[in-house]
Amino acid sequence: MEEPIVDMHVHLFPPQMFEAVWNFFESHDWRVHRQHVAQVANTLRDHGVVAAAALTYPHKKGVARFLNEFMAGVGAEFPLFRPFACVHVEDDDLKESVEFALNSPHIYGFKFQPLVQRFDVNDPRLDYLYAACRERQFPITMHIGTAPYANEFVGVYYFAPLMKKFPELRVCVAHMGGYEFDDFLKLLGDYPNLYLDTTMINVKTDLFDATWRGDEKMLIQFADRICFGSDWPNVPYSYREALDSVKRFPLPPDAQPGVYGKNALRFLDSGK
Repeated sequence: MEEPIVDMHVHLFPPQMFEAVWNFFESHDWRVHRQHVAQVANTLRDHGVVAAAALTYPHKKGVARFLNEFMAGVGAEFPLFRPFACVHVEDDDLKESVEFALNSPHIYGFKFQPLVQRFDVNDPRLDYLYAACRERQFPITMHIGTAPYANEFVGVYYFAPLMKKFPELRVCVAHMGGYEFDDFLKLLGDYPNLYLDTTMINVKTDLFDATWRGDEKMLIQFADRICFGSDWPNVPYSYREALDSVKRFPLPPDAQPGVYGKNALRFLDSGK
């Protein structure tokens, strides 16, 4: 591929936590690629990736600080990665975690995963984080859509009030906002700092319906805010399949370079 590739959605964990995550996935017949940080970096480079948002998240209270220190170390050792910090709404040191991320030269944003973390993104305890991110244009990636599974904390129903309260937030919604594709595309018209990533959408898998079903005109209209994402290494498909999935969106050829790289760089570099 001629254009530089930027992956907006790669997962990294410390080794022991990665093993636990993989065991969980594989217990549900979800085959993954058991690659740790250096191996993930090699896979991405082998496919032409020049930068990648490295994401992690705490499954419970009290884990975020450890993960954030780990991610800062990853960023120092592997310039390929743009690590994101994490928080849990129950953390006693929530404010300290926010300040650590904002002031670290190796942290580029925050990742929220309410499907797993099980908290409402509108919880007022997070207002300090949102206000700080708004002021600094510090990016946030959220798995807030209902694909491939849903619970009582995900969906545009929860996300829309957050954006109404903090309309300048720079947010990338994972998985194209699936399965509420058009609802999230419509929000792009109201919030110029809102992006979507293609992670796990239009890939070939038998585990769930990954087909994008949205409004083609809106997709083309907002093509400059669509970013490639792979979800590597926690996926049941090859990295090449992740790359090929972008070509299955009804996008004009001249939009693809932006989706593969330029749009993500614009999103990631805003806060540094």
